[in-house]
Amino acid sequence: MIVFSLVLWVKTFGFPTEDGGPALVPLLWIFWLILLSVAILFFCFSGRIDKDPKRGRIFFLGLGVGLVVVYYFAMDYLGYFISSFLFLATAMYMLSYRKPLTIFLVGTGWVLFSYLIFYKLLYIQLPLGLIEDFL
Repeated sequence: MIVFSLVLWVKTFGFPTEDGGPALVPLLWIFWLILLSVAILFFCFSGRIDKDPKRGRIFFLGLGVGLVVVYYFAMDYLGYFISSFLFLATAMYMLSYRKPLTIFLVGTGWVLFSYLIFYKLLYIQLPLGLIEDFL
């Protein structure tokens, strides 16, 4: 993972280097990939890592992957905000969280955070889908 991160880092040399430009986000991801990979290596070689857990229910893994795929394709039609709310609510329910008010507040909080930070502050164009005429 560290070698892969370094290869990606070299690829960013061709990106524009203005403050907050296109090279910033990949560099942040690469930084965290390298840092966390080094931490995992440290824990592996120091012997402070737990044994692998027993095999779980593979059905829920497939269900989770399916949910992510549906979320990806739903973004074009429903838009980022609606599909993110539905994705979070469904994922929380699927992971056995059953408090409707908390599910609603977490989903709504994420949508508001995304709208204010990404859409309004950073001017990142997110797929709007059904609500395109309202924003």
